[in-house]
Amino acid sequence: MFQKNISSVLILTVSASVLAGILALVVYVSSSSHGMALRMQQQAITQSADMIKRSLESSVADMKRLTHTLAVQKAVIEAFEGQPERARERLKVYMEGYKDTLWAVFAFDADGKILVGYNANMADLTGQDRSGREYVTAVREGRGIHVSRTIFSAGSDTSVLIYSVAVGVKDASGRHLGGVAVFPKWTAATETSLDPLRFGARGYGFIIDDKGAIIAHAADKSLLLKSLADQGFIQEALRIKNGVVEYEWKGEDKFMAVTTMPETGWTICMSAYTSEMTETATTQRNVLLVVGGLIIVAVVLVISLFLRSLVTRPLSAIEVFTKRIAVQDYKAELSGNFRLEMADLAANIRGMVAEIKNKLGFSQGMLDAMTISCIVSDPEGKIVFVNQPVIDFLEHGGKPADYLGMTVSRFFYGEEGHHTITEKAVSERRPIRNVQVEVTTRKGNAVFTQIDAAPLYDLDGRLIAGFALFMDLTEIRKQQALIAAQNEMIADAARQASDVSDLMASAAAQLSAQIEQSSKGSEVQRQRVSETATAVEEMNATVLEVAKNASMAAERSDTASRKAKNGADIVTQVVEAIGTVQREAVGLKENMGALGRQAEDIGKIMGVISDIADQTNLLALNAAIEAARAGEAGRGFAVVADEVRKLAEKTMTATKEVGEAIGGIQKGARETVVRVDAAVTAVEQATSLSEKSGSALREIVDLVDNAGDQVRSIATASEQQSAASEEINRSVTEINAIASEMAEGMEQSAKAVNDLAAQAQTLNDLIASLQSGDAALPGASPKALA
Repeated sequence: MFQKNISSVLILTVSASVLAGILALVVYVSSSSHGMALRMQQQAITQSADMIKRSLESSVADMKRLTHTLAVQKAVIEAFEGQPERARERLKVYMEGYKDTLWAVFAFDADGKILVGYNANMADLTGQDRSGREYVTAVREGRGIHVSRTIFSAGSDTSVLIYSVAVGVKDASGRHLGGVAVFPKWTAATETSLDPLRFGARGYGFIIDDKGAIIAHAADKSLLLKSLADQGFIQEALRIKNGVVEYEWKGEDKFMAVTTMPETGWTICMSAYTSEMTETATTQRNVLLVVGGLIIVAVVLVISLFLRSLVTRPLSAIEVFTKRIAVQDYKAELSGNFRLEMADLAANIRGMVAEIKNKLGFSQGMLDAMTISCIVSDPEGKIVFVNQPVIDFLEHGGKPADYLGMTVSRFFYGEEGHHTITEKAVSERRPIRNVQVEVTTRKGNAVFTQIDAAPLYDLDGRLIAGFALFMDLTEIRKQQALIAAQNEMIADAARQASDVSDLMASAAAQLSAQIEQSSKGSEVQRQRVSETATAVEEMNATVLEVAKNASMAAERSDTASRKAKNGADIVTQVVEAIGTVQREAVGLKENMGALGRQAEDIGKIMGVISDIADQTNLLALNAAIEAARAGEAGRGFAVVADEVRKLAEKTMTATKEVGEAIGGIQKGARETVVRVDAAVTAVEQATSLSEKSGSALREIVDLVDNAGDQVRSIATASEQQSAASEEINRSVTEINAIASEMAEGMEQSAKAVNDLAAQAQTLNDLIASLQSGDAALPGASPKALA
């Protein structure tokens, strides 16, 4: 069976072209050869007809000369004068001399009666009446030499055909006497000139008279003297008189050369079969056809080999390669021996396939790399691509290949007949964006999605598919709820922080007041210690003076007693002041401890706030990422998430600053506690020394009272008193230094407490800003994206 492929088509095309060319050449050569041969044969038989015509005309002319010669001979004329002897002898001689060409010769009078004459059998024709014959009439009418236009048989012998030639005979005066008639044998003339001619195997010649009767026939003597005037080719020959007549005889083509003798009206016809006359041309045509066929076979074989090598095999390799590419076997390679234009074609196809693989790889890579759910359907709504995210999103299970060819309606709704957004975009030939719907998954879970669908066109603008993206808004909705809860938690934390800040501010105010009071007490203590130091110095000077002036001890005992009493009172006041300082220092220590604990509590709360701010910042960042994935639909939420993130960053910054301030407060409180502890220790020592001073002064009073009795022991007592005074002086100096340090500590504590109060105010402002910012955030409510 014929297999239609480019090789067979090329071979058939080339073969047909070569065949057409050779056939055209053969047809042309055959036609021209046939025409040339036909024309040459027509010319040949025309020449034969002309030759027969000239021969017959010559024969007729000879007969006319003979007749004229006889008519003018004196012997023949004597027969008209009643003396036929010489004419009889003369005619007999003629008949003997022309017996092969003449049938009869005689002389007849004016009435048509034969005066003298013989036929070919040497029968005497004298006395026979020929008055009714045409030639007699012609002679009588004086037409000159008359040649009959008809051919007729010689008496009872139908095998001999003759014609007549007659001429009139006149006397010297021109009187018509009669005529001489000669009857040449027509068959004798045609047997030698016409009958031998053959044209091909069956071609022949014949002669017709002007009435269409056959007067000579080279092939069929039975047709002699029969009329064929009813035949078309005879009628045509009589019409044209000279030329070539083509006709059909018994189903075969024939042609006939025609020429007419004007004098007699005889038409010489040379008839031949066209096939026989062009047999040489036909043979040549057949030879050419055979040679052409061999050439075609050779050319086809050569072309087939070249086509197989240069075209068919490369095209077969290209066909196999393109078939594999058509079934998406992109690992196929185009191999083979490509030459000439096929090499360029193979290179172009390789480049085209590489570009196709690049484009398809890019497109498929884009589709495969998409983390957003997407689906592609053909114009009939059947799925041609679906990725795993949309299958997981709808909880269908399975792989994308399991759903290829399924309708989008069945994929989403589990049944046919539902109008989908993708089908609407394809039918309306326009993109449809931001369609948010709630979908129930295969497992019955409600999910939220945003659908963007658009029709896809090829490079020629033909609709080829519908494309849809599905944005999963479920997590965004959850993030909205979670952010709302976080906002509520931040608001609660802000309220708690506000309460703590208020308490811290109140405690800082109380502590500041206590520190201010302690500072004032320390100042008084410092003044009293300074006075005590002065008194001790004076007492020391007095003791020294007593020691030096023991002799004056008695006199000055009263003075010493008074001074001692004053000193005792001062010491008592110092002891009381130191006690007050001790109590204030202990209270300050307790307050500073409470302040440190409250600062630590504030630090813990600020840690919680910092953690909440970190978590809020993380949630806001996640929300911004999800909103960016959501595209256009998540733009508003991205703004909200960005504002929340900025607020969280501000909260973190403020929390950090408050934490640093709280750390400073804690550090200052710890330093204050340490210094208060040192002050308490110093106050305890001062109290001990003051008690000792009081005891010493009491003893001094007792000694002064007993001065009179113990003057001897004044020196010793004075020395002891001087030593105690020195010790008291050192103690008072130390107390003065401690009081100064405590005063500086109080100033630093006051500064730290003021800083703490300022930080608390900053915290209050931050919390107020946080509360006002939370209330003013756009889209803070989850209902904003519903």
